[in-house]
Amino acid sequence: MGPNLANLRLMLAGLNLAGAAHAAPVIESNARLEINWSTLRMRYYGEAVSGSEDLKSAEKKAWRDGLNYANDVVRNLNIAANEPFSSNPEKLAEDAKIASHQVSVGTSSFSTTYFADGTVRVYLESPLPKALESSLIHFRQKEAPEPTMTEHTGIVLAPDQAVKPRPNYQITDEDGKILFDVRDMAQASYNRRLMGRWYRKPNSSELTDAVGKNPLNIPVRVTDGKFLVQREIWEKAIEGHKSLLVSGIIAIALP
Repeated sequence: MGPNLANLRLMLAGLNLAGAAHAAPVIESNARLEINWSTLRMRYYGEAVSGSEDLKSAEKKAWRDGLNYANDVVRNLNIAANEPFSSNPEKLAEDAKIASHQVSVGTSSFSTTYFADGTVRVYLESPLPKALESSLIHFRQKEAPEPTMTEHTGIVLAPDQAVKPRPNYQITDEDGKILFDVRDMAQASYNRRLMGRWYRKPNSSELTDAVGKNPLNIPVRVTDGKFLVQREIWEKAIEGHKSLLVSGIIAIALP
């Protein structure tokens, strides 16, 4: 039986964040599921008992068990993430079913453990963005623009306090008007990077991997979990660099 929707809503809200003092990946765990918001990968596992069967047969059963688990997890994750964009439960369920299939097709194994009691555990992983894709988000464009020569290689959003990771967020100005949200991205970019990678006290190599060697740093004030930037500061900062937002070349650097 897969984790229930309420638990996964809590997980998307950011419970059980793992982290050390420096350069810690932002990881959430719930039962068999681990979501790494720094690599945008999700991991889980399946199990089977070999019994009278050979280990290869047990491995195949463990694979199926893992995929069945992921099927329930992904459906619930997808619905929880995309409920803000639709109140139509049938459409939400349809998109969640498609996402679940995409994840199962893109799943790979990264390790297998054999226990003394005959249990075989296969560890699986898949891209997190595939689990959260939705036709309910009305993007302003499908494809990202061609890369252009700009001073900066990406954007680092630097919140002034810890905030829980999530697939979608908004940046608003001092009057509460939206400066940037998921609809401003290209659909293809969101389906590959979501709205950026999340880090806690990232080091330079991590940021380089996510946003290149010369990112544009934008301080962000956090109020009630929301991202705020003064409009004048935002517009001056992103002038000539909007394509980086559209392409989702973003890192969220938590303190």
